[in-house]
Amino acid sequence: MKTDEKKLVGTLAHFLVSDSDGTALSSFLCSLTYQPSTIRTELVQLLNKWQNKAAGTVFLGEDLWTDFKQLVGSNPDLGVAVIDGYSINDIASFYEEINAVYMSSESWKIGSLDGFDDLLYGGFGTFKDANSHCIVWKDIAHSRTSLGVETTLAYYQGKLGAESPFNQTHFQKKLDELKAGRGETYFDIVADIIQSHRKVTWIYNGYPQHKSVYLY
Repeated sequence: MKTDEKKLVGTLAHFLVSDSDGTALSSFLCSLTYQPSTIRTELVQLLNKWQNKAAGTVFLGEDLWTDFKQLVGSNPDLGVAVIDGYSINDIASFYEEINAVYMSSESWKIGSLDGFDDLLYGGFGTFKDANSHCIVWKDIAHSRTSLGVETTLAYYQGKLGAESPFNQTHFQKKLDELKAGRGETYFDIVADIIQSHRKVTWIYNGYPQHKSVYLY
């Protein structure tokens, strides 16, 4: 790994998720200086392309996201997983997105909260051997809504069928808490799982507040 690549990629990710009109990212790119010999060719090419756009009048966020996803997808050693929030519309599509990002090299898929938790520990998936990795969650507000109260109520109610093998008392309590406004949504549970893993850095709109992200 060449010097400061992860810091630079993390910083770019922060701007992408938080800078809606590209103003701050454009300013950053125009002020950025680096030695091309210290970072990989693909990253140099991306930065040159973005700096040229930043100096002009056209600066399209979706184009930047496409470039960024291609960079990190073809360089898994950078340790960056990009989650497309608009691809998540319910629990099933959440796991479809997670499997697309993390499990493309595996012959099986995950489909539960326990499975997601296990995934972040490593040992399988795209970052199975990584000491750390970063989740960059694009358009997280859409995901938060899609995995919100309505979805979670249906999830708990599905655990309470007459022939359900699940712990009825546990899920009834969860359902009652959610109805009373005290319980966690499915998104809240996913967030708790991510935040419980110290080797995972989570970048999304609003967090972290600082502009430099180290992933070691």
